[in-house]
Amino acid sequence: MHPDSQREPTSRDGAASGVFAYFFPLGLILSTLVLLAWAPHPLHALTPGRQDAPPPPRDAPKPKDQQPEVTDIDIEDLMKVQVTSPGRKEQALTSVPAAVYVIRGEDIKRMGVTSLPEALRGVPGMQVARTRSNTWAVSIRGFTDSSSNKMLVLIDGRSVYSPLHSGVFWDVQDTFLEDVERIEVIRGPGGSLWGSNAINGVVNIITKRAEDTQGGVATAGAGTEERAFGAVRYGFKASDDLFVRVYAKYFDRDNAVQGIDTEEDARDGWFMARSGFRADWKATEHDRVTVTGDGYGGEVKEHVDTPSLSSPTGSDPINDRVDLRGGHLLVRWDHVIDATSDFSVQLYYDQTFRSSALFKDELRTGDLDIQHRFRLGATHDINWGLGYRIYRSEFSGDFTIQLDPPGRTDDLISAFVQDEITLMPDHLRLTIGSKFEDNDYSGFEVQPSGRLAWTIDDRHMVWASASRAVRTPSIIDVALRVNAFVIPGPTPVVSSFLGDRGFQSEELIAFETGYRVRPADFLSADLAVFYNRYDKLRSIEAGASFLEPNPPPQHLVFPFTLANGLDAKSWGVELSANVQAAPTWLIQVSYSHLRLNTSDDSGEGSDPRDSVWIRSAVDLNADMSLDVVGRYVSRLPAFDLDSYIETDLRLAWRNPARTLEAAVVGQNLIHESHAEFQREAARSEIQRAVYLSLTWNF
Repeated sequence: MHPDSQREPTSRDGAASGVFAYFFPLGLILSTLVLLAWAPHPLHALTPGRQDAPPPPRDAPKPKDQQPEVTDIDIEDLMKVQVTSPGRKEQALTSVPAAVYVIRGEDIKRMGVTSLPEALRGVPGMQVARTRSNTWAVSIRGFTDSSSNKMLVLIDGRSVYSPLHSGVFWDVQDTFLEDVERIEVIRGPGGSLWGSNAINGVVNIITKRAEDTQGGVATAGAGTEERAFGAVRYGFKASDDLFVRVYAKYFDRDNAVQGIDTEEDARDGWFMARSGFRADWKATEHDRVTVTGDGYGGEVKEHVDTPSLSSPTGSDPINDRVDLRGGHLLVRWDHVIDATSDFSVQLYYDQTFRSSALFKDELRTGDLDIQHRFRLGATHDINWGLGYRIYRSEFSGDFTIQLDPPGRTDDLISAFVQDEITLMPDHLRLTIGSKFEDNDYSGFEVQPSGRLAWTIDDRHMVWASASRAVRTPSIIDVALRVNAFVIPGPTPVVSSFLGDRGFQSEELIAFETGYRVRPADFLSADLAVFYNRYDKLRSIEAGASFLEPNPPPQHLVFPFTLANGLDAKSWGVELSANVQAAPTWLIQVSYSHLRLNTSDDSGEGSDPRDSVWIRSAVDLNADMSLDVVGRYVSRLPAFDLDSYIETDLRLAWRNPARTLEAAVVGQNLIHESHAEFQREAARSEIQRAVYLSLTWNF
């Protein structure tokens, strides 16, 4: 822990935070009003079509591949958004008894983000910090780290969780962003449906069907940090019932700067190339087959100081280039039995390869998932399923990082059942269910949940839940050895961290409640409050020192063993709101407050207590749109990082035919550079960035 981590915020810090919390959203709105006053046409005259044209009917077809704008989707449409992640079935977002947030594909485009983690910044209760140019710390409801291990991430139903560390390598999670339909984020336990490691939440990235992406899209751009990027996608109809799309993309991103000397780069730039496809076959009126696949390859730069027994300083600096490669193939069959019953089978194979100076890791995963939903009588909607996953990990390290054994094959057998019971038609529903799993580390696990939803009327809904979830041991929890540093001398001293073959699952008991309200036609709000109790969290226990002859020279080892010695409590409040300020002006706001206390204080201070995110999306006239995003993140005392405020801006122009779009995007405009997180000894700072992009629909 940083020596200053116990410093409490000064009154000046608190005053600054309070002033910002009240006046920053107001300032952003006022600045947008000034821009609106500059616009040549009043808001009520603006339409998605040409200037002064009457608005098209709401059900009129959109031009090929046209992305909806705020003028196409108002709050009335937002209230009708359908989600699938909370219940593993399609249901209205407004009726879900869970803390769920949806990021639409058009939001991703209009915010100007170029990566999936950036798109998640506005989710209440979610912590997103860019630690380096190529690395993010992403978590839900606390325990933020660059290897956060309490959140499950899915892309089109395929888990991208790594059993190596129970986390996600965000530098290789990507797709053609124009084809993302929505991102569904469940804050809170999802273990009763999605299984282990969905302990604090689930992120489900859902892409569009192939028939909805017909025709071509090409995009290219360059800037100060986004040095060069380009992508192309083409969708076509292979036969009357078969639709296909293919894509390819590439980017090259610049280094961040060092926190100590911002004139020096942090040597963490990277590039990546990726290509993929999706095919949707309507085999019959009731059957659909989906096949997806992709492959990627790239290189990440990083500077590391590796411990050394032979070096006079105890370490050797290395400028490394990490080789990243991988790909997947997924097949899913969906069969609709009738209006209240359906069946699906999904099978995928995934392979990833990561090679650095410290280690090489290759992971092969095979996964089978079967699901069936049906109605039982007039009051029961039952969903159940079976799953089997097998993965083979092959790891090779050096003196710094080792696994024992270096290769292993593990499997996971699972089943789930959930029953949504109608207690009062149209008003009161009870959902109960559980996931059952058997894994090779902790054995048999049960993760039950119960949720109650009370729909007062079509504008008010209250819900409450209680859940149990677990994070099962990862490979590093049981098999890891990391030699962290060496103190040189006649008999060198090595500090080592060791895994524990008896490591148990981390456990969570969670209580949540929420309220969704639409007090006026132009306003909707979503409030969630939670209280979590964690047990058997990962701890580090000191052991007895010992002499070790290999590798030579003989050295003294001070071991620290991973154990289940910690517990924690957390509580928080999350609020999001949508305001239709005018027919062509949408404002979105989210606020999060988190308090986390661990039994040894080790986990405190690495998560912001307060964060605010606000977005103003407006069409300035028929052909120009302006999006402004502002965010505030409170200080991180664990790393002695001050609170910060940042702003992103995107100004875009489209030709009247909607075939060409040019955009200028500014990111992190307030500061020349700023630090968002620190886990390594030397932190990186993220720089102000500007880039230009051109998109052609054909």
